[in-house]
Amino acid sequence: MANGEKYDLDILFVVSPSNARSEYMPFYFLYLAGYLEKHGFRTDIVDPHEKSIEKNYNIIIRKVKEKNPRYIGLAAFVTDYNVITDLAKIIKKKSSAKILVGNAHPSIAPQDFLYEGSPFDIVVRGEGELTLKNLLLEYDETKDNSHIRGIAYLEKGNIKINPNREFMNLNECGMPAYHKLDMEWYSKPSKYLIRRIPTSCAVIHTSRGCPYKCGFCASNAVWKANDTTKENTIVRKRPLSTVIEELKILQDTYHFDFFYIMDDTFGIKEKDIYEFCEAYRQSGMKMLWAADTRCSCIRNEEIVRLMRDSGCIQLDFGVETGSQKLLNIIKKGITVDQIIRAFSLCKDNGVRTLANILLNLPEETEEDLAMTRKLLATIKPTCISVGVTQPYPGTECYNKFLNVTIVTDEYHNLNRLSPPEEYRMSKHRLDLQKLLLNWQFKFGIYVPFEINMFQADRRYWSKILKSRRRFAYLIYFLTDMFIFPFIFYLKFSYKYLKSGR
Repeated sequence: MANGEKYDLDILFVVSPSNARSEYMPFYFLYLAGYLEKHGFRTDIVDPHEKSIEKNYNIIIRKVKEKNPRYIGLAAFVTDYNVITDLAKIIKKKSSAKILVGNAHPSIAPQDFLYEGSPFDIVVRGEGELTLKNLLLEYDETKDNSHIRGIAYLEKGNIKINPNREFMNLNECGMPAYHKLDMEWYSKPSKYLIRRIPTSCAVIHTSRGCPYKCGFCASNAVWKANDTTKENTIVRKRPLSTVIEELKILQDTYHFDFFYIMDDTFGIKEKDIYEFCEAYRQSGMKMLWAADTRCSCIRNEEIVRLMRDSGCIQLDFGVETGSQKLLNIIKKGITVDQIIRAFSLCKDNGVRTLANILLNLPEETEEDLAMTRKLLATIKPTCISVGVTQPYPGTECYNKFLNVTIVTDEYHNLNRLSPPEEYRMSKHRLDLQKLLLNWQFKFGIYVPFEINMFQADRRYWSKILKSRRRFAYLIYFLTDMFIFPFIFYLKFSYKYLKSGR
């Protein structure tokens, strides 16, 4: 221990107060805590759920004092930057623990977290399990730490970025530390996991990595903080036996009714889909599920039927646009014909669909927007999500199509629902906020009554009626499906009318 000081915990992971009400479990901390516990380290996760950010800060500080950790681990996405920095400053005043920060943004831009007077001591770049294990065993601020791969830190006032950490063998990953969270919170019904139907739903990952190079996505930039091969990010699959074991825990211990596969892309190879569906069917588990995938991965009827018969009720697709020109510009790697075919196969075989659409794509014109509207009328997705493309640091959109430099104090503006005019990448001059509101109303994203909920099949309703949470579902239907959406509808109607659209 540094300076002979004794600690009660090796590392305490702290979930951002800005994510306090999120339905998504902090899977990045779950995997890290599970891996480190497997190797004998003492870990914990503090994950407050109060509506007031001040109350969340108080809970975090109280937990920091109570646990007396040697290290504190934070995670930051670009829009979290200001919140995470403020939180680190508060913790620094109350604790002698070294503050680590990792996840997407620190991996891409460690310099944003390392400067004179920074509350952050060490940046963990890329995949964190092996790096944290190495760091917990060997880091010593009084000695040379250049041998610890995958970290960055200040050394004599200069940023020191150590060599990339190799990718880990996912056979060694271990089980997520679900016992560190309030699982009752995450098992409550929500319509924001399998969108837009209420589900008690867990999020899982069957793989890590993505081979694609979409210009609006920072995924590849993050994984490049680890070793890469031939400039393509390696996609690694978790052992199916481990995935099935995790699903059994989620069903039998925590009583989830559904799960959502949140890989960067599920089913890159048809073989992967076959193997997962067969393993899940043979397991005898009864949870229904959904997945995030690509239109180019869903190209034959046999695959869709196999997924449906193994419990899949919805597939979410990154459609982005109906313009082939724009798909090529953002290097999406799909065609409009593939989009049409994937949605047709799902519709014909009873699988719900969600189409993610992006506005403000580079070089976008009003003609391109018309193509997108036409495509949506053709594919008729069960539900639609619309956001505004934001030029996140580390993406091609930022490096190639943005005409301004975004400084750290402005990172919170990179919100897909509140687009600043100065981040425009489209050629048309339509007001981005008005355009977004227009599309959100046009495609039923803000409605007083969730009509597409009733497009769920009898498997869904049977699962709801048999669930031990059926009364929680009933309350959710009565409140969130009627009262809350109506309030939101009035709120956004006012914005819509005020905008003059």
